[in-house]
Amino acid sequence: FDVAYQSYLPSLVDREDLVEGNGKLEASRASAQVVGPGIGGGLISLLSAPLAILGDCLSYVLSAIFVWRIHTAEAHPEAARVAAGVGREPLRSQVRAGLRFVVGNPYLRGIAGATSSSNLFSNLGFAVLPVYLYRDLGLSAATVGVIFGIGSIGSLLGALVANRLAGSIGLGRTIIAAIFVGGVAGLLIPLAPADVPEPWIVASVFVGGFGSVAYNINQVSFRQAICPTEMQGRMNATMRFLVWGTIPIGSVLGGVVASIVGVHGAIWIGAVGGLFPFLSVLFSPVRSLLVMPEAADEVPGQAASAAG
Repeated sequence: FDVAYQSYLPSLVDREDLVEGNGKLEASRASAQVVGPGIGGGLISLLSAPLAILGDCLSYVLSAIFVWRIHTAEAHPEAARVAAGVGREPLRSQVRAGLRFVVGNPYLRGIAGATSSSNLFSNLGFAVLPVYLYRDLGLSAATVGVIFGIGSIGSLLGALVANRLAGSIGLGRTIIAAIFVGGVAGLLIPLAPADVPEPWIVASVFVGGFGSVAYNINQVSFRQAICPTEMQGRMNATMRFLVWGTIPIGSVLGGVVASIVGVHGAIWIGAVGGLFPFLSVLFSPVRSLLVMPEAADEVPGQAASAAG
């Protein structure tokens, strides 16, 4: 679903409206994260846990109905190939084309490097974060829920201002600054004093969510804007493979590192490592971007990358 909706959005809105479109999608997601836990807890109290889970399942059906009601026509490159008698392109060939497109494009290569390394180090820390919060800091489940509920407001704020940030300081600077700020926020958790850690953790979740969402909205919108329609699915699938592939690796490393240096030490390593992913976009052509391109051929080197 994630790959499909990111590939479909450019068919629904103009390229200059991609940041706004992605911002609204992220705002709805962030809003659900803020109010969802409270609603879930209320349903469990009123109806019982099994019925609350049933309600959650029904929400997916409602979501599918909303998607089904979208009737905007989209391009079907494979259907055109079949109609022309060429036949469907083999899956292996499609995968290779997606990899060539992403790896051969310096903008996408920089974004992939930044996002994948950020996911690696953040999940190294997240893997052992519950142990640190509950066992080492002695926080209750209710306290942790409130902390992350309040902190999630930062994600909502990031979604609301992502477009304005890009318009005020430039698209490239927004992408670089947002991922850097999100990385710095990770330091607040290992720095939190053991006697009063709550404000520090709230600030970390708030600022980290703000930076991550502002970064994702702008870099995803840029990826969609520079990618030809027929390559949207392959590009997004390749990017997801590259940037999400480091998530399980980071989680495994978190457990291994914690067994060697302790839980607090593992969180420190994840936080310090999270300071550096911004370098991948800083030392790439992304830093020179001012505005969102309205067509794929407006980005230098894009035509050659697509042909490769």
